[in-house]
This record gives sequence, C-alpha cells and structure tokens, in this order.
Amino acid sequence: MSFNIKDRSLELRLERHLSDAQRDVSDAFERLSSGTIFTSNEPKPSERALAEGLEFKLRGLSAAKRNVNTAINLIQTGEASLSEVSNIIQRLKEINISAASTTLSDRDRAFLFVEYQALHDEINRIAETTEFNGIPLLNGASEKVPERLVLRVGDPSRSGSQGENGTDLNVIEFNELKSIVATTDGLGLRSAADLLGGVDEYGVSLDDAQELLEPVDSDNFSTVYDEALSHLASHRALFGSIQTRLNRAIDFIDVYQENIAAAKSSIADVDYAEQAASLTESRIRLQASTAVLAQSNINSAQALNLLNTLR
Repeated sequence: MSFNIKDRSLELRLERHLSDAQRDVSDAFERLSSGTIFTSNEPKPSERALAEGLEFKLRGLSAAKRNVNTAINLIQTGEASLSEVSNIIQRLKEINISAASTTLSDRDRAFLFVEYQALHDEINRIAETTEFNGIPLLNGASEKVPERLVLRVGDPSRSGSQGENGTDLNVIEFNELKSIVATTDGLGLRSAADLLGGVDEYGVSLDDAQELLEPVDSDNFSTVYDEALSHLASHRALFGSIQTRLNRAIDFIDVYQENIAAAKSSIADVDYAEQAASLTESRIRLQASTAVLAQSNINSAQALNLLNTLR
C-alpha cells in the first residue's frame, strides 16, 4: 500500500463536488425567492429572451385592454344620453297628441306647450353638453368633433391582404361621429317658443298644435316624433355596432392574454414542489461533501504515523 502526501486528486474531487453542491443550493434558494428559473449561475439566455418577449406582449395586451374598456365607456356615455333623449321625445309626442284635441281650450293647450318647450330645450342641452374627455358625442356639427376616433386594440399589425394596403389590423376606427346630431334641429323637432308668445292673450290654437305633429317625410312617418325616433335609432345603431365589435375585441384579448401568460409561465416560472425537492437533495449533498472532505486527509495522517514508528 502506498502513501503519497502530495497526491491531492481526492481532495480536489471532493472540493469540486462540494462546490457543485453549494452552487445547487444557492441556485435553488435564488429560484425559490425570485419565482423564476433564471439564476446568476444559470441565466439561460435563450429561455429568458423568449420569456421577456412574451412579457412585452402581455403588457401590450394589458394596455390594449384598457384602451378598449375606455372606448366602451365612451360609447356607453353616448348611448345613455341618447336613451334619455328618446324618453323625452316620447313625452313630447304625448304632449302634442294631448294638445291636438278640441277638448282643450287654447289657453289650456298653451300650458301643455310650456312643458313641451322646456323638454325641447333639454334635448338641446343634452346633445350639446354630452362629452367624453372633451369629445362631443351627440353634436356632430361641433368643430370639436374629430373626423374619426382611432381605437387601438393591439400591437401594430400589417399582415395579410389588408396589410398589403397599409391598413393596421389592430386599429378600430369610428368615422361616423360627425353624422350623429341629436339636437332638435338634427332630429327635425320644431320649437314651440313662437306659439307661446301670446299665451296670456290667445293661447295656442288647435291648428298650430296639429302642425307641430306633421312629419317632413309624411310617406313613411305618421308624426314628426316617429321621424325623430327613427333618426335617433340610426344614431344608436352606430354606437351599438361599434360597442359590439369592442366587446368581441376585449373577449379576444382576454383569451389571447390567458394563453400568452400560460406560455410565459411554462418557460420562466419555478415549479416550487420540484425546486423544494431539489433544494433538499442539494443540502444533503452539501453536508455529505463537507463531512467527507473533513476526512480526506486520512492518507497524510497514516503516512505521519508510519514515520513516527521509525523513531
């Protein structure tokens, strides 16, 4: 049996195993604390690049989702105001129908048209003051109304047949805002202010009350109020169509976001159960390597004992 005190191959192997165990323990703690598989010892650049690309996509989708929700709020603001205008038009029709009857005197009829005129003015107030972040929604005649609303629902994309024409597929445009005019002039509703000028003396005549009922398009509508409701319905259809598309867009973003997040998680996130087991294994190896290294000088000790016997 030979004893070579200069042969350090065993110690070097033990030190290497100890270093590996220390690195594995350090990596396990770093993964468990950060929640990702990337560590300073194992940066995994290709997986990190892919995970970061997916994270950028997720953040873009989150911003697009906020855009869509804000656009839906804009549309709902306009739609709610149109709903109130519709209710007022129905009341105007009730007043005018009631007034167009000989059972009322001219003075009685005038009192009804006081309410009529107040509601007539309220329609104009609603139409001219309904705004969303400074954008008029019901008064397309205003100079403040933009030619189009641009609603981004994703990263710029110009692929496919539409992309060849330079169209951004992830932009929804609403180009009809200027055509939405819910004022009384836009809806074809006449004022009763002139009729009320002589209410104290004469009231409102039956002929004047009946004249207010007459529609511009008498072939298709029985009263001016039915005609106004038809105009209003066309405005609501414009709002409704864009809101339906935005609702579908946000449904798509939700599904897209869910799958991108799952893909990123499978690449970058730590499996805590697996990593906890790995940590336990690494700590056992670290303790075993430390204990064995403490006994690795046995050859040197035996050689020293051999020399002591020669004294």
